[in-house]
Amino acid sequence: MIDELPSYKSKATPVERQQQMDWMSKQVSVILSQEKIEVPSKFLKIRCGCNKFSQWRNMYRCLYCGIWFCADCAEEHFGMKREKAAVPSCVAELETS
Repeated sequence: MIDELPSYKSKATPVERQQQMDWMSKQVSVILSQEKIEVPSKFLKIRCGCNKFSQWRNMYRCLYCGIWFCADCAEEHFGMKREKAAVPSCVAELETS
C-alpha cells in the first residue's frame, strides 16, 4: 500500500532525505511538547535549521519536504528572494486603492 502513495521527485540522496525526515520529526516533537504543557497556539515556537526559534505563524512550511523554515532560510529553500517575487493580486489591489 505504501508503494501506491505519491512521492515528489527530488535531487536529494536517500541520506539527505532521511536527514530531512529526522529534522521534521524534531520540529514536530517540539510543537507537541509545547501543546502538552498547553502553550496557546499563537505562542507555539519552532526551531529552524539555522537554530532560530520563531513563532510558527512567522515560519514557512515546505509543501514537499514538510520542514518549517524562518523567512531567511525559506528564501534559500524556495529559491526566491522576497523583493524579486511577484506581488500577489490581493496586495496589488490594496496598493492601487
